Amino acid sequence: MNVANVERKIIFIDLMRYFPVREETILIDSISFTIQHHGIGWDFETAEAIMRNYDGFADGFALGGIFKYLGWQEPTRLHHPGYLRLIRAVTRTPVYVADDLRSFFSEWTLKKILLEQPQIFLNKKVLFQCATVAAIMPEMAQAGAKVQGADPLLIYGLPFLLRGITQISIFFEVLRPIVGLVLFKLVKPMSSKGSKSTTRLLKKWMSQSDILVGFGNILPRLDSFDHLSGKIIFLDSLDADTRQKLEKAGVDQIIEFVPKRTRLDMPSFNQFSVLEAVIDQTRQLQHSKLSLQDYFLKWLERTSLSPQSLRKLKGFRRKCAFIIHPLTQNDLWKVPPVRFLRDSPRIVRNALEKGASYLPCFYMGQLTGVVSEATGQIVDCDFYGMTATPRKILEMNEEFLYKRLGQCVELAKSRGASMVGLGAYTKVAGDAGATVARRASIPVTNGNSYSASTTLWAARQVVEKLGLIPTRKVGHRFKAKAMVIGATGSIGRVSSLLISMVFQEVVLVANRPDKLLELREEILKLSPGIHVTVSTQSHSEISDVDLVITATSNQTATPVVDIDLIKPGAVICDCSRPLDITRDQALRRPDILVIESGEVDLPGNPKLNIDIGLPHPSVYACTAETVLLTLEGRFESFSLSKQLSLSKTKEIYRLGVKHGAKLSAIRGPIGLVTDTQIDRCRSLALERLKTWNLGTPVPHQESGYYEANLFQETQLHLS
Repeated sequence: MNVANVERKIIFIDLMRYFPVREETILIDSISFTIQHHGIGWDFETAEAIMRNYDGFADGFALGGIFKYLGWQEPTRLHHPGYLRLIRAVTRTPVYVADDLRSFFSEWTLKKILLEQPQIFLNKKVLFQCATVAAIMPEMAQAGAKVQGADPLLIYGLPFLLRGITQISIFFEVLRPIVGLVLFKLVKPMSSKGSKSTTRLLKKWMSQSDILVGFGNILPRLDSFDHLSGKIIFLDSLDADTRQKLEKAGVDQIIEFVPKRTRLDMPSFNQFSVLEAVIDQTRQLQHSKLSLQDYFLKWLERTSLSPQSLRKLKGFRRKCAFIIHPLTQNDLWKVPPVRFLRDSPRIVRNALEKGASYLPCFYMGQLTGVVSEATGQIVDCDFYGMTATPRKILEMNEEFLYKRLGQCVELAKSRGASMVGLGAYTKVAGDAGATVARRASIPVTNGNSYSASTTLWAARQVVEKLGLIPTRKVGHRFKAKAMVIGATGSIGRVSSLLISMVFQEVVLVANRPDKLLELREEILKLSPGIHVTVSTQSHSEISDVDLVITATSNQTATPVVDIDLIKPGAVICDCSRPLDITRDQALRRPDILVIESGEVDLPGNPKLNIDIGLPHPSVYACTAETVLLTLEGRFESFSLSKQLSLSKTKEIYRLGVKHGAKLSAIRGPIGLVTDTQIDRCRSLALERLKTWNLGTPVPHQESGYYEANLFQETQLHLS
């Protein structure tokens, strides 16, 4: 049927608000819909009169402010007596209330929110203006909300707040036998001229809650919104004037259930009942044989209506968490209560180190003030501590470690974290977080993707700044040589792949020959034409490399590299924990630069109230990965196991650039790497290269002069 130039009239009756009669005309599928709005408040006599007057002359009545059903569970819900009263007033024109449509979009919106912000309701006080008609209340409670209902106040005018689903259910069961009498004799909804004490009490409950779930035609009845500052508001729909007032009052986030318009030729719908009336009238005019529900699904596909975008207003926060632990036994004695034990006999300190490793995780402090430069999203990161040193973590029974980390993840979740990052050796032992993530109820990441990414970032920056490698390139690669020690480990492998895209020659060093050969083949597929050498020892190749990356888990006292064999002007990027290059070794060779991988400065104005061993405001790259994923809303176990993905390493780098993360001031074993230190290193390296013989150690007698001058300069800089 051709429906062009057809007109339809919908009478919308709002039983919650008062406003003069007005009309609007909208065009959908060549059908002209005239919507006549009547704001009459809780006046069923007037509503019945309007409906009798237009019965048979209007094409549909759309009702606002009442529901078809009371209750949220199918077996126990009952028809709203107000709805029954009004449909009995007409015989020819259909009546639309749209309970099912409202529930559909509210549940759809809620699922979208929980995907983007899985911990949004956790331990939050959620106040429902009318819990007995809120179909999404059980889902919010299941997501961790502490649900409350203001039903007694809004229905009876009684100053009782319902706490929890049990009390709300009991209230509904008590209400069932007398619901008709209550609604038409005792009810005084907020739309009518309720007492000031009722309004004052409702505002008090709102101010004491974290989240409000209500209706757009009730909220405007409040005389002010200052009590809603910092709150998250869920509403069926909202007019522009009320929205502006809420934003001005400092509401953190406004979420509407009414669908958003995705096409310019589609009007915006502020009432579900009007939307349902328009869809059903269109269905009837097209003589569709589909049910209203099936037709709606087809109509939804065609018009591309979808849940509203979440309005992330200023101040809205997400939260993540990160697990750390002492890197050496000496770090244990930095805690004030046990500081006096640092001079105890070794046997006592070893016993205490062992005992401490069995203590449960605990909350340590928080990183605040991280704000994305791209989206304005704010993230806080809680830090949790284990008191086990790397040696004790590696000695632990793996199952015990998994359980201990799992308990820490659940503690972080209970405090509102949406995901957890593993730091230092908590991501090294066992299967690098895979089992912990599989058992956890929130995502877990080991942070190795961003650690690998920032490693190359820092190393390349220092190599270029030093300026000792040939400026001529082969394609996009430096005509220079790099070595990766610990190449087959998680960070070492991806570092090797990334380095192969920048350097023309790469030396891979690790203990397992078979793994080395596998990695060599992988690199040659990624970067054909470069020269790749493999070895189980570093000393045979290290004397002519320009960049050395160490990514080991060395727990022995045996040095991973002989510092005296390294070529003057080389750069060592130490990604190992504990570090492979000691402070004394770095001081002995001021003609090479040693950096400790790439730490990160997060965007915004970060403040950390605990000491993690880095100068403020820097954080470890693995910490930054957790925060960046939370900024992006990527709540997933991004980096797991000991095999990293090159694509994810590139992806997390792009996320860092997007949100404004920057490489922090580069640090070495003796402090920050300054431009003066780089200039001195270049000068000394150029002098030593004149007499440099491959494989010949640097003479020790020369080092004292350089140690004294470099140490003095570093101390002045740090002071």
